[in-house]
Amino acid sequence: MKKISLLVLIATVAFVFTSCSNEETTQVENQNVSLLKTFEVKRDATGAYSVNFDVSDNTKIDKFTDLSENKSEFHLTSSDLFTQKSVSEELLIDNNNLKVGFVDANTNGRKLISITDDNISFLSKSEDSKKLSNYSVISNEDGTYNLAFSVKNNVEVTFVYNEGVATYEVHLEDGKSADLDFIRTLEKEEDSPLKIDFVNHISNENAKSSSESQIRKPRILVDTNDQF
Repeated sequence: MKKISLLVLIATVAFVFTSCSNEETTQVENQNVSLLKTFEVKRDATGAYSVNFDVSDNTKIDKFTDLSENKSEFHLTSSDLFTQKSVSEELLIDNNNLKVGFVDANTNGRKLISITDDNISFLSKSEDSKKLSNYSVISNEDGTYNLAFSVKNNVEVTFVYNEGVATYEVHLEDGKSADLDFIRTLEKEEDSPLKIDFVNHISNENAKSSSESQIRKPRILVDTNDQF
């Protein structure tokens, strides 16, 4: 009888120890799971910017604004309360710049998207000589990014990776293309930002000569930092 009681006691202690170990392992795994699932920063055909992002269940979202940098930063923390899983926010270009940041308390990680572009609402029709219609940068859960964009009619598109400045370049020139809509999947190196430039080739013609200028806008930079 004593032997049976001893076996029951040992089994109970082993079960409790295993349960505690499993709970601790689950807690550690949950602490390493990113609260930010995906995000999309886009500019529509009117030139208006917005950000859309999805988070994990039970994620608290706090927004902070830095007017000096025209920066919107979203802080994500775990919460026992039910919260929204998808967020959409309009963004404004100020002094040709905007920034969007995400701070993930679960992983101690940070993401920053910085964009340089014209505020199209302040441009006259003659000044708006850009060939890009709209675009978006979408983060994927596997760490890659999708660049999707549309161009105006009679625009030829060429993709180049410029190793000298470590930048993906989308060259837009006068010409004909079979497509107006494009999408590319881009990989970001672990210790380097992802940089994307749209390079608009603009012809300058006058009575005496003709030349070409290149306008690099919009310019997009996605940077990450695993510790903050």
